[in-house]
Amino acid sequence: MNKIVLVSFIIIMTILGSFGGFFLKKSTASASVYSILNSKFLYLGIFFYLFGAVFNIYVLKFMPYSVVLPMTSITYVWSMALSKFILNEKVSYIKLIGLACIILGAFFIGS
Repeated sequence: MNKIVLVSFIIIMTILGSFGGFFLKKSTASASVYSILNSKFLYLGIFFYLFGAVFNIYVLKFMPYSVVLPMTSITYVWSMALSKFILNEKVSYIKLIGLACIILGAFFIGS
């Protein structure tokens, strides 16, 4: 399969994983287990993680694990963007430097 398509699938997979974590965080807004289990965000998080896993399994059919697993670190980039723009969390310069290293590392592993 075309490498550009596979890298696109990895990017989609990491975005899905990031949204999965985001919705799971939103589901824990309440402290009680009952309200978490009744939260639509819990099930959205599970849904996004599940489809991210399906993309991961599909990509692993065509690419080596030693390439795919390090490239999943791109999830941190999307998670940082979600936390900054939707949850209004602070992003320090150290975190931005870390994200730059992740992107650079994923670029070298993926090429």
